[in-house]
Amino acid sequence: MKSTRLRRPLQIGTFFRKESIDVLHQPRLLITLVLGPFLIMAVFAIGYRDTPDPLRTLFVAPAGSPLLTQVESYAKEISFYVEYAGVSSDPADAQRRLLNDDIDLIVAFPDDPLGTVLKNEQPVIQVVHTRLDPIERTAITFASQIAVDKINGQVLAAVITNGKALAKPAVEVLQTATNSLTELDKAIDTGDPAQVEKAIADVQAATGDVSVTATLDSALTNQLADASSNNPAVATASQSVTQLQAAVQNLNPTSTAADVAQARAAIDRIRTDYEKFSAVKPEILVRPFGREVVLAVGGADNVTDWYAPAAIVLMLQQFGVAFGALSFVRERQLGIVEVFRVAPISATETLVGKYLAYLAIGGAIGAILTSLVVLTLGVPIATGVADVAIAMGLSLFASIGIGFVISLASRTDAQAVQYTMILLLASLFFSGFFLSVGQMEGVGRWASFLLPVTYGMQLLRDGMLRGAELDRGVMLQLLAYGVVMFTFAWLGTRRRLAVAR
Repeated sequence: MKSTRLRRPLQIGTFFRKESIDVLHQPRLLITLVLGPFLIMAVFAIGYRDTPDPLRTLFVAPAGSPLLTQVESYAKEISFYVEYAGVSSDPADAQRRLLNDDIDLIVAFPDDPLGTVLKNEQPVIQVVHTRLDPIERTAITFASQIAVDKINGQVLAAVITNGKALAKPAVEVLQTATNSLTELDKAIDTGDPAQVEKAIADVQAATGDVSVTATLDSALTNQLADASSNNPAVATASQSVTQLQAAVQNLNPTSTAADVAQARAAIDRIRTDYEKFSAVKPEILVRPFGREVVLAVGGADNVTDWYAPAAIVLMLQQFGVAFGALSFVRERQLGIVEVFRVAPISATETLVGKYLAYLAIGGAIGAILTSLVVLTLGVPIATGVADVAIAMGLSLFASIGIGFVISLASRTDAQAVQYTMILLLASLFFSGFFLSVGQMEGVGRWASFLLPVTYGMQLLRDGMLRGAELDRGVMLQLLAYGVVMFTFAWLGTRRRLAVAR
């Protein structure tokens, strides 16, 4: 009876002792469990930069636009976000340079901002980019709003600065000038030289105030349109004051009613121009420019579109690493290695056979998963099937090699699994899955180069989402990575078979 009571606790204690001893007899595994995640987090903390690189920005505006001469000062105002890459009047050439990665951003100004403002509408400054990372897209949208606010601020500052010179209300000034011209007409009719001279002096004083008042219109005009253009609003704003001043300067005691009519016509044009600008909504005058952020690559607007190719490559890497990592460990634990002592096989045959098996199975899984995300989630696939297959195949080739190296370096399956999980954690932090590799520097950047998923993600994202041709440089790097891992795995396999024999 007593033994029956103690049997179950003794069995539990036996298994407890066995598992405890097994774990304690694996000091490398314990060290890995503690130091592995810590080191990854430490490297991430050291390598991550919370300040993105300034984007190479090309400013595009119609030829002759005054904005072309002002954009460099705009760029200096937001130099934290953009790097000034020049100006252009050729939108097609700018688009070509953007798609060729010669620049990162296009800021395109509208053709006729003044005409749009006069229609009570906001002219739109268009920001075009090719960044697909949702975090980078959010940052670009935020920076574009700041940039447009800076431009609006400069336009408003110019208007307000000149507007401070207004000494009298515009309506009163214009009416005073008109009344002075009427008095001059009467003086000319009476033929009294003294009255004519006095009336001319009053006209000159009144038209001086008109000139100051009209500065408000011309300040806004000069900021939004080319003074040499055929825009009637430009002609009215820039020429009416000049015409009025010329007509007034020509007035003298011998002037006729026709001379006065010229000055009156100029004032009437200024009044019409002023009424036109005063009819514009205040919110349009204060913020004449709106914004629009456009993704040059269509069809990849959802967050899912960005993460789906990365998830596919990450899954393929972990498939290759996990199966490769358990391959030799499992065989050694099952005693299959002992059979190799008498089997007529070499390391090359063993390794190539394993590679082919895992490539075939992993390729089938990748094809099924890609079909599901494309057909079910609507993720775009802008490139050919061959490019997708090449990107997946190279990623698998490199990942399987890492798995075999882990397997040959591990003594137990627990170690192999732990190393695999450490690699997965590193891939999530450093491959560009969540954060762009461009935001890494130093040891963080080097850590990303040691992961095959980093190269695979770049290839598959560019191909599926942008329709870009596979980057030959990245392909060669990934292929070289796989060849190096294959060499290490072959040397390790050869050594194991030699020891077994």
